[in-house]
Amino acid sequence: MPPSRRGMPLTEEERRRRRMASNRVSAQRSRMKRQQSAENLAVRAAQLAENNEAMRATTGVVLQHCELVEQANRVIAADARQLYTELERANSQLRLFGQFMGMPMDVPEIPAHLTELYGGMQIPPPPPPSLSPEMQMLFQPEPESDDVMDDAGSLPPRP
Repeated sequence: MPPSRRGMPLTEEERRRRRMASNRVSAQRSRMKRQQSAENLAVRAAQLAENNEAMRATTGVVLQHCELVEQANRVIAADARQLYTELERANSQLRLFGQFMGMPMDVPEIPAHLTELYGGMQIPPPPPPSLSPEMQMLFQPEPESDDVMDDAGSLPPRP
């Protein structure tokens, strides 16, 4: 038997009382820890709920912004396709003009990546339409002449 504080041995009843008292204190500490843990979890759950709400709000704003950016991209892509088409048309007109003038125009090709993005498959320009002789004359360079017109607007006869 273990001795008591004053040197006297403890009785079975005293040991049982001391053990019960110790168990009560231990149970009380356990309940306090559990309560503290539950309170901590409740605080953490409230913080997480608040964070979730903030993230939902942020997500909503980001989604709205994303939709606006996508809408702007669609407009820009449509503008780019239109500009691509205008560039193709202008290049075709320049080449055609150069052919009629007898001076081939150095028109750079549209880069392949732009064609893939905005023009699909690049179709070679159609051959120039045949023009009547009168129309061809309009595109011929004027002959250089040293002749001077008279006051009536007619040229002197050629020798």
